[in-house]
Amino acid sequence: MNEKFKDAFRGLGIALKDHSVRVQLFLGLCAVIGGIVIRLSYAEWLCFIICIGVVITAEILNTAIERLADFVEPEHNEKIGYIKDLSAGAVLAASLMSLLVCLLAVIRRIMEVL
Repeated sequence: MNEKFKDAFRGLGIALKDHSVRVQLFLGLCAVIGGIVIRLSYAEWLCFIICIGVVITAEILNTAIERLADFVEPEHNEKIGYIKDLSAGAVLAASLMSLLVCLLAVIRRIMEVL
């Protein structure tokens, strides 16, 4: 296997050990279970999968940025805090957009029933 793929899979394994990434995986699993319960359409599943992937990817990048920032500047630093807040904000933005997609799917199902 190519060395770059080995590095990437090792990185994914490291990410899966991180608490924040695990929380996002759990929430993604909850979304999948909810999708099964409300019987998502093919297109809705595509949207759900993309949303889950984007949120988990954002969380992995946020974790990497936080670790790098802590390595570069272990002491409290306003500029580093700003960078860390931006990366956390990216996770929040991805999560809120994903929540909106989920809500729209649920609302659509409710409207079909009524």
